[in-house]
Amino acid sequence: MIRLPVGRACKGLLLLAVAAQCQHSSQEIAAAVDKQGCFQAPSGARACAYNLTVEGKTVEGLSFQPAGDGLFPGVLLIPGYERTARDLIPLGMRLAASRFAAAAISQPGFGKSQGPADFVGPKTLRALTAAYRKLQHEPFVDAGRMAIYGYSRGGMAASLLAVELDDVKAAVFGAGIYDFKRAYSDAKLPGVRANMKAETGMTAEAIRERSSILRMDRLKCPVLILHGGADINVPVSQALLLQDRLTALHKEFEIHIFPDRPHSIGPEVSELTIDFLRRKLAP
Repeated sequence: MIRLPVGRACKGLLLLAVAAQCQHSSQEIAAAVDKQGCFQAPSGARACAYNLTVEGKTVEGLSFQPAGDGLFPGVLLIPGYERTARDLIPLGMRLAASRFAAAAISQPGFGKSQGPADFVGPKTLRALTAAYRKLQHEPFVDAGRMAIYGYSRGGMAASLLAVELDDVKAAVFGAGIYDFKRAYSDAKLPGVRANMKAETGMTAEAIRERSSILRMDRLKCPVLILHGGADINVPVSQALLLQDRLTALHKEFEIHIFPDRPHSIGPEVSELTIDFLRRKLAP
């Protein structure tokens, strides 16, 4: 299924909500969290340190909690290569302003999450699963309304988690890899191929573990796919392959391809993500 971009009215409401959170920069929010453990926006929304220990290693995280009481939908946020939970502060605060609880998690090997990195392999997925379950059981989260968002390596991770976790109600895959072998063959940047090889060995088992497209028959939730048509980090062929597979399986999905956009699509990612989650996680 292909949806048109969100309408102006929806965007206007989102911008009003975001404006309430934009009185402080991401750097100021991160500094406050480092110093005090939490940052509270004038609206009452909070960002707090959310670190955890998985298999004896520290996993870095930040939580985002809306103001007020109640049970809010929970969203796990996963950044990409060389990005950390702190890079997702803007989206986390936007989600909190829109009445979602969220947790952004740095993948092992990046930020303060102890590694080594394994290109979204088993260790990374175990760390992310632990963070997902931790968020799900917070007293302010509605355990029955959980979602996952990821971009780049995070989009790949989100796709792998979505086919393994039975209770995910919505997922957003931004600029992700879904067919690991095809991505290696199509990669235009030598550095990407080098990382894939160095972190996984490109063995048959490693390729299978990291190719969510092989297990999309297990998918139980609606999906939003976002990708730039001019992406040289992750070729847009990955999104098109996933589109074809989900169509063949009669799965519920939406896809937005931005023909002239690079790997980093732009502000539409947050707008479309929040619109999608509002529709799919409504009570």
